Amino acid sequence: MTFDREVFYINEDSLVRAFGQERRDFDEVVEILASSPDEALQIKEYVHFIIQGYVAKKQAIRIFSQEGAIAIASYLDINGKIDKTAIDAVLSLIEQYRIERLDTQIRRSVYENSSSLIQRNDRHWLAREEVIKIFRTSRNKLSSVFKHIQESGMPMIEGVDFDNLYLSFSWSDRLVMDYLEEDSQITRSSYFYFSLSGLERLSVELSKELRTQERREYCQRVGEVAPPILKFLALTPSPSDQEIKRTVQYVKNKDRRCQITGVCRDKYENRRVKLVGHHLYDRKTYAFLASDPDNIIAIDELVSDDFHQWNGGNHVSCTIDDFIDYVEWKYPQKHEAILMLLNRRRVLLLKLSQFQRALPEGQ
Repeated sequence: MTFDREVFYINEDSLVRAFGQERRDFDEVVEILASSPDEALQIKEYVHFIIQGYVAKKQAIRIFSQEGAIAIASYLDINGKIDKTAIDAVLSLIEQYRIERLDTQIRRSVYENSSSLIQRNDRHWLAREEVIKIFRTSRNKLSSVFKHIQESGMPMIEGVDFDNLYLSFSWSDRLVMDYLEEDSQITRSSYFYFSLSGLERLSVELSKELRTQERREYCQRVGEVAPPILKFLALTPSPSDQEIKRTVQYVKNKDRRCQITGVCRDKYENRRVKLVGHHLYDRKTYAFLASDPDNIIAIDELVSDDFHQWNGGNHVSCTIDDFIDYVEWKYPQKHEAILMLLNRRRVLLLKLSQFQRALPEGQ
């Protein structure tokens, strides 16, 4: 069964540390609750936890849902095996994981919607259409929020928080743009941009106006998570095709076999398997990782083609999470491959989380 990261996301190692228990004691509690005849106490696989990438029962790796973590905390509390400090630590852990999941969604949205990013007048700017996509809102809603800000006592400043770059072009360039507008979807509104400070203002206002708590929190986090990533993307040059090609060849020479099926390429690399370098975070959306060896694995070309078809096509952005979901669905018995991907995921997420620290001082 596919690992639903929106439901199961609490690693058991973190949970053990939060409870302040020994791993053996924790496993015993899980076994007691899993086999309990009392429906009110029983925790169930695929509801409260999943077992991932295990070879034998004693080596099981459990990932818990929020409900699963709370069920175990309640049991330990009722039986006097943990104190209030441990319960608070578990609740704090759940909240931390929830925010991390939210931030991960935002980061991915920023990576996928930053093609219009430019630097001008010592500021970073993003087209309104991509700002709409990052906030996961509508054009009408963003316009309404922008209007509300402009009618307030602290309106956004043109040239600082927002700008219409159409007006910054020369008269002759605008004639060309107007001509192109007739035969394409490019309109004058396409040149309406927000700076990072404008993005933060929109974030605050949307977090006040939206109806659901989930949407309000998402938009509030955009104002904190998106700006440092956009600064990093503006400062980070994309590797050349030659650099990417060299890294792919290095990975293929190092692995020499499909890292999922285990099939080797033969001396002439003809009938048995053709290895390709698969980017775990796709090279277009995540260009800054395109030549990173940790982001590339050697797999059979047939596996690669099948994954992209499963994911919606070669044009669809993908992450290591998508690839792990695919492998768990198509090759559930390949435990070592799944564990390798989970370890690689930790490495890549760490690199993604370090982007803000990679910024020069004062940026």
